[in-house]
Amino acid sequence: MGKTIVSWSPIHGQGAITSNVAALAAYSALTSSKRALITHTQLNYSSLELLFGKQLVTREGFEDAGMAALERLIKSNLLKPNAVMDYTETIYADKLDLLGGSNLEDIIDDKTLKAILNITKDAYDHIWIDAHSGRNSELTRLILSKADLVIVNLPQNRFVLDRFFNGMDFPEELKGRNYIIVISQYDKKSSFTTRKIKRMYKTQAPVFQIPYSQQFKDACNTLNVTEWFYRLHKSTVKDSAASNFRDELENIVKYIHKTLADVEADVEEGEMNDTN
Repeated sequence: MGKTIVSWSPIHGQGAITSNVAALAAYSALTSSKRALITHTQLNYSSLELLFGKQLVTREGFEDAGMAALERLIKSNLLKPNAVMDYTETIYADKLDLLGGSNLEDIIDDKTLKAILNITKDAYDHIWIDAHSGRNSELTRLILSKADLVIVNLPQNRFVLDRFFNGMDFPEELKGRNYIIVISQYDKKSSFTTRKIKRMYKTQAPVFQIPYSQQFKDACNTLNVTEWFYRLHKSTVKDSAASNFRDELENIVKYIHKTLADVEADVEEGEMNDTN
């Protein structure tokens, strides 16, 4: 059974939710044997597709690909797990697929989302989900409550951090769940370091960083993330801005893989206990 990793932020526009999950999913896919899917929680097209250079699904192609196609088949009881990949686009062959949206301004309902998650869990080892920021969306709250691991994306901004760690923007759905903190667009020269953040707020959650990378930003702006990560993975250059970016992603990905392996072990142990 596949495991879900949800990328979320309590605040709109500052958490770099989409670019962070795109980076982590791409790097994870290139450095592990896990078959992964990356998607988002809306039927309509999002910036996630753009980052990987995928074209907008036209209305004529609406029935044949993406989230909307899965929704139609699920409602008709026609979709099987081994057919899910037929409705996705390939990012890295046999490693990472993208389940995109359409050009229609529709909203997916929670029943359909649950069904899509259950189906994709049977088809993939890891499902990376770009969740809508904030706490007002019922779908966001649902996806957080179902996640095996949540990536909370926060800026290096004291006001935002205060609100999250002091509970004002801390969702009820995170209580008792596995989650990590990722400080986005991290500036290592700032006095507000990850170490200081962890000490100041006395959080037990792991705190990681994804540094600002001009090269990654350019790859996003030129819709060339897929190729850029492939080159980054193959590069042997060290002590550069790109290698530092890669090293921080590796730290996060290793922790995520270990956490999900522990979750799987707990599930297997529970199943064995149930049979005894």
